Amino acid sequence: MKKFFMTLAVAATAFMATTANAQTKEQFTDKLAISLDDTPQDPVDATVELEHLTDGTSTFMLKDFTFGPFEVGDVIVEGIKGVKNGDATTYDFEGTAKLPSDKMVANSLNHQVPLKLHSVVEGGKLYAEIALFVTMGDETLKVDCVFGKKSETAINGVVAGKTAPVAVFNATGARQNGLQKGLNIVRTTDGKTVKVLK
Repeated sequence: MKKFFMTLAVAATAFMATTANAQTKEQFTDKLAISLDDTPQDPVDATVELEHLTDGTSTFMLKDFTFGPFEVGDVIVEGIKGVKNGDATTYDFEGTAKLPSDKMVANSLNHQVPLKLHSVVEGGKLYAEIALFVTMGDETLKVDCVFGKKSETAINGVVAGKTAPVAVFNATGARQNGLQKGLNIVRTTDGKTVKVLK
């Protein structure tokens, strides 16, 4: 009987240790609109995974990323902290992302790429703006990506107060009378350009 209780105690301790180090993951599947040097490509289906670690940071992973004819594999941003604002959590990052795959592009970039990320999780959906700066030979290609649809809260934040839109353009650069279905490029009064997928 004593042996049974000792085995039970060891199992309980192992379970508690595993639970204490548990990580949670969220997975999102949506359309990814990609522009290469401001030339839009057809949107593709894509998956983003957010892994929340016990130290309070999160890992953002764009799975099996491909742009144009180039297969990159997973694009991973580690150590980002989410900022809660009501029901929304924002994740911002500017730095170097990891490219762990053995794909030719990942190898040629030494498994890393400069990246800027702005992402919002709200209502079980994820919206992300991702800019990658891919150097190939003497040339640096700017790859802009928009994942998902901006929530009404996020859109209202862009058009309210000092960030009110000055102009709205479609993906080809034609001026629009407000947000249209698809990719919108919004220039705001503070001089910023924001991509909005509606």
